[in-house]
Amino acid sequence: MGLGVIDLPAFSLEGTVEEVFYKKGLPKVVILKTALGTVWIKLEKSLRRELVQLPKAGDRLRLAGTISDKYDGWVKQYKASYLEFLATAQASTAKSSQLCRVLMCQKSSCCHRGAKELWQELEAQRLPITLKATGCMGECKRGPAVVVLPHKKRLTHATAQQIRELVLATEAQGVEDNGN
Repeated sequence: MGLGVIDLPAFSLEGTVEEVFYKKGLPKVVILKTALGTVWIKLEKSLRRELVQLPKAGDRLRLAGTISDKYDGWVKQYKASYLEFLATAQASTAKSSQLCRVLMCQKSSCCHRGAKELWQELEAQRLPITLKATGCMGECKRGPAVVVLPHKKRLTHATAQQIRELVLATEAQGVEDNGN
């Protein structure tokens, strides 16, 4: 019995970039809004290295590659081997007052140290932020652990006041979360 080559189903999608996640200064994942919905697309390493222009929020792209099943078919993973720029975002159309994202650990140690209460307090303040629950950030004894984007500022023993100050500073400066 020999080893065979597995043919994976192919995809070709066009859409607008909502967000880009970077690793070591190169784009790793592109969140693409298409006519069919929002799709997370991982870029192959070879494609990441050969990109001359980096994608950013608002760019229109065409991506092609393969689809594979993860977690016994529960999740489809899109992996792009081809990327084409159809249009780039203009500076005037880019979001000038993009929301800050607050990533907050929701594991038991941080919750015992006030993560749930902090979450509720931030929701009650109605700040222009997006809250996202995360797993452990490795700061269990110094929780609640929080990361505020676009600053990439890590906070331990985080308070609503600290987060509020970062958010207000972001609004005042017009800082954009471009994934860099």
